[in-house]
Amino acid sequence: MDGVRLKETGKNTVVISFEGRISRENAEKVGEDLTHIRSENNEEQLVFDFEKLGYISSAGLRVLLKAAKNEKNKIQIFNIPLEIYDILEDTGFVRMFETHKAMKKYSLSDFEMIGQGANGEVYRVDNENVIKVFQKSAPLEEIDRERTLAQESLLAGIPTAISYSVVMADDRYGIMFEMINADTLSNTLKNNPDRYDELAEKYVSLYKKIHETPVDKECFPSIKELYRDIITECEPWYTPEEIAKLRALVESVPDRDTMIHGDYHPNNVMFQDDDLILIDMGDVSYGHPIFDFLATAATQVNLVKLSPEYAEMHTRMPVELIKKTWDRLIEKYFGEYDKEERTRIEEQIAMFSKLKVAMAPHFGRGASPEIIKASIDDAKANFLPEIDKLIGKVDW
Repeated sequence: MDGVRLKETGKNTVVISFEGRISRENAEKVGEDLTHIRSENNEEQLVFDFEKLGYISSAGLRVLLKAAKNEKNKIQIFNIPLEIYDILEDTGFVRMFETHKAMKKYSLSDFEMIGQGANGEVYRVDNENVIKVFQKSAPLEEIDRERTLAQESLLAGIPTAISYSVVMADDRYGIMFEMINADTLSNTLKNNPDRYDELAEKYVSLYKKIHETPVDKECFPSIKELYRDIITECEPWYTPEEIAKLRALVESVPDRDTMIHGDYHPNNVMFQDDDLILIDMGDVSYGHPIFDFLATAATQVNLVKLSPEYAEMHTRMPVELIKKTWDRLIEKYFGEYDKEERTRIEEQIAMFSKLKVAMAPHFGRGASPEIIKASIDDAKANFLPEIDKLIGKVDW
């Protein structure tokens, strides 16, 4: 078929597939169909998929030009065949759109799976490369954002795995990373108790380094902006007054232009040649460190209390080691404060971390409706009544 069709929608994105030949003979019809599809799908981000596009003439380029003029955001174009990418480059269109060449394709049956997590699996390609393969439901733009954030973090001086391109692995998207010949810090801590003090010191130092690293705001998202969107997503579950309180809490946190990892714990840190390497960079942003402690406390404090078994499965460490590492993190990270002040900050972090429970419709995607409702009920009973004690109180 020559023309365009709606491929998919979701998470504020509409994807339109260009197929066959777009030439003078059908360019007008393609433009009309494109306008019609766009008018019925008003998601914020427009994405073109060129995987099945075999030819585009100057008349077809005019269709792209008109579409670009009608959008407030840059149109993203993915899976561009090399010969068509050359045309876009020669005509300067690569500067008008966010362009991505066609992805390399791999069959997972050719590789060994060496890791598995909530977001997907990791496969060994060879002695130097691995593919992190995402769940089918993961949108392409989120995967490409993780690749970009990993690269930008490395350029900012954060030790993380070198990332290459987004690829296709069977019918799923993935990212090609360097093969890190290392074990997780969680396993290293567990298997080397005699080195605990040394390893814990490195763990805390890396966390502080992240929070002391200024970022280019053009390359990294704002954590406050992310939470504004998440709160909006959760509006159906709360009263307007409750939503207003959640927004007030987020807005009251002091601003920072330094990095946040978003899911910092020992299972997301690799230990190689006495150095730590950070992985899982999909949630990197910038803002106040309490938003990072929110995620760390969610797994190392709240989850331990809620379900010790699941906490052990998530962090790959026994509960006592999780607790010990959390206590060491608070002690060393806030070493300039006295014990009483550290206790106050820790209690503040523990309460603030319940914001993640309150945002269960977002963070708990894929969970059963019963679990989502239980999280919301818990937030209404134990978090929202106490939220006024937090608003404007983050002072470190």
